[in-house]
Amino acid sequence: MQLTVQNPRAAARHLLGLRLPLSTVWLMTALMAVLSALLATVSLLLAPDQAEPSMIEPSILAMLQNPLQVAALQAVVMVIMAMLAQGVGRMFGGLGGFADALVLIAWTEALLCLLQLAQIVMMVVSPSLASAIGLFGMVLFVWVLSNFIAEMHSFASAAKVLFGIIGTVLAVSVLLAIALVGMKG
Repeated sequence: MQLTVQNPRAAARHLLGLRLPLSTVWLMTALMAVLSALLATVSLLLAPDQAEPSMIEPSILAMLQNPLQVAALQAVVMVIMAMLAQGVGRMFGGLGGFADALVLIAWTEALLCLLQLAQIVMMVVSPSLASAIGLFGMVLFVWVLSNFIAEMHSFASAAKVLFGIIGTVLAVSVLLAIALVGMKG
């Protein structure tokens, strides 16, 4: 974890160099999804009044209160992220494969779980510091992800990968919005 924060590209090289079997990568992904769901549930239990129920769609609030649904959604999101990291990177001449992307996404989730655990502890001690940890976690996630994808695909610039991530998020958001509007009529 320390290497991931200090030198994400070196951490990615190390993780990819392990050449983990695909079954281990899937197990790692499932474990991170379950751990993330458990931490999200604990967060919700510790701070129920911080999330204004009237501001959250009832179906989303109900899902957040069911750890199995949260774990399933988390796993799906991690797999989609790995597919996009591999697919979009390949479109730009990258060399990384799906299993490599999934290893790096699962490891990134492990880092986020540690930060979420720290955030839960801080919720009791100092809610404002817990919010700061959450913001730090978002920035760290984007930085680590950009470097991991750059290393996986042998790209020279993590900054260009960051712009690719932003573009991909925007494109996927527009496509999802169009699809949802089409479904509602």
